[in-house]
Amino acid sequence: MKRLSLTLLLLTALAPGLGFTQTELSEIIPRYDVEIVVFKNLQVPKSREFVLPVSSPGRGEKYLDLSSSSSLAAAAKLGYEILPSDQFRLLESVAKLVESTRYELLLHVAWRQPGLELERVLPVWIRGGRIYGNEYTSIDSQIDLIESIPKVGGGDQAESKVYEFDEQTLESLELQLMQRQNAPSHQGLYEFEGKITIALSRYLHTYTDLVLRRPRLSADPVLNNSAKDILLATASADTRILNNHRLKEHRRMRSKTLHYLDNPEFAMLILITPFEVAKDFQEEPVEAEAAASE
Repeated sequence: MKRLSLTLLLLTALAPGLGFTQTELSEIIPRYDVEIVVFKNLQVPKSREFVLPVSSPGRGEKYLDLSSSSSLAAAAKLGYEILPSDQFRLLESVAKLVESTRYELLLHVAWRQPGLELERVLPVWIRGGRIYGNEYTSIDSQIDLIESIPKVGGGDQAESKVYEFDEQTLESLELQLMQRQNAPSHQGLYEFEGKITIALSRYLHTYTDLVLRRPRLSADPVLNNSAKDILLATASADTRILNNHRLKEHRRMRSKTLHYLDNPEFAMLILITPFEVAKDFQEEPVEAEAAASE
């Protein structure tokens, strides 16, 4: 299997120079149709919650943005393409979700891609749901500001460090925060956003780094450090902050099997189907314990 992986890696890199056509490559590199359905839970408990500040996912240098025509055009040269709705396989499941009063559909999309190792495959950037207006801001800006606070103390462990806050420093940070909030408006924040990566080695692997953005339920501080609490409470009084509810997971998967990933706020159905199976390629079966989330 390692020899096959190395062969795929080499051929993918050298294919243009060697004169391989896409059809000829498909006989060597397996291709998969990936279909995902993302929906949020409308019956999340409305009680007061404790939500740790979490940053939005980073895109990285190379990725496929399904909402960008230029990104799709560039990725098409590497064997990626978005699929039309008439090729969707989960329409029945989506219809049930739409009819339900418990859930709300955020995204239903499908694409075709080569089966490559994690180091070679393109992460796919996805987004959906509502677009929040400029009266909202992401918790990201508060996290960035908090991390800029000067620290004192030593040791390698984060808990051994404390935040040094005098009145002048607090006023300065509050001013920075107001300046950020009054900065030129952004193009809006998507309710759901992040990246999903489908890689192939001995097994199919799915890596997700997704967030659902929801307005903070209250202005109560969410951190246990008093200085940071003061800063976030001040910010909450002037703007509507969007908390990130994260779904970051790595799971081994089996093709032609519907998989389910979730957290309390939202969930995702994912179906990976072989489109063109390379000659002499045999997908290894995923045992029950291997399919569990890692």
